[in-house]
Amino acid sequence: MGSVTVCALPDFDAELTAAGRTHAGGGQPQGPLAQLYSRSTSPDLAAGVDSQYLSHLFARRSPTPFTKALAEGDERAGRVLAHAVDQLRSTVIEPHRSRIRSAVATRSVALSHVYVDGGASAMLRRLGHGIRLRRGVLELPTAFDADLELGQGSLRIQAVALNQGVTLAEPAGDLLTVRIPAGTAPRTDPGHQAALQSLLGTGRAEALTRIVMSGGVTGRQLASLLGVSNAAASRHAAVLRHAGLIRTLRRGQAVTHVATPLGYHLTQPETTSGP
Repeated sequence: MGSVTVCALPDFDAELTAAGRTHAGGGQPQGPLAQLYSRSTSPDLAAGVDSQYLSHLFARRSPTPFTKALAEGDERAGRVLAHAVDQLRSTVIEPHRSRIRSAVATRSVALSHVYVDGGASAMLRRLGHGIRLRRGVLELPTAFDADLELGQGSLRIQAVALNQGVTLAEPAGDLLTVRIPAGTAPRTDPGHQAALQSLLGTGRAEALTRIVMSGGVTGRQLASLLGVSNAAASRHAAVLRHAGLIRTLRRGQAVTHVATPLGYHLTQPETTSGP
């Protein structure tokens, strides 16, 4: 098996494309974004819609007047599409960048724990969302079910907060990116935070919350977030680590503090269900 990596940072281009896919599915059938999507292809909205994508579109269904105008380079059609994409970015992406970043970081930390403990194969088996690993073949429930043979190429797992299913990015050389739903971002609640401070103390409660919300920080970053010295941040981290609330991962020269499942759940307000 080649190298497998988990991205801790969000790909906002992928988030925009996922938002476009969702918008197209629930919006007006004749809206500019809805006309660009077919069952098997999704345009990269951040990079713009190129002729290759339009050729896929034309191969699968008859062009609408709008998509035909785009293919012919009509400037007015291009402006309509650009306006729709800009509006999508300003309403769905920009106001929620922090939530998106937090959700992606949390998902990547959970996968990284499995990766460190059990290796790449164990992590791939824990991806969920209907993904299965069988004898070196990764089965993906995309729009058209795909089987990836894990040879010596590089595989990247990218969590996407706005993804509703599993998708594949366009291959880049020997690199293939599988995009999975990130899930829900961590939450904060003033009342719950006060209870956490009573349990851990103000400094350590804030340190744990910062580590959870960021998805992982270095000691220097933690000190900066808390507004304390590196030594004080290190002491907070040591207590949290001894309590089993965080783990400290070393990769080369980099040392990162990440929350354990217990630490993550301790910071989250309890959710009740039912009447």
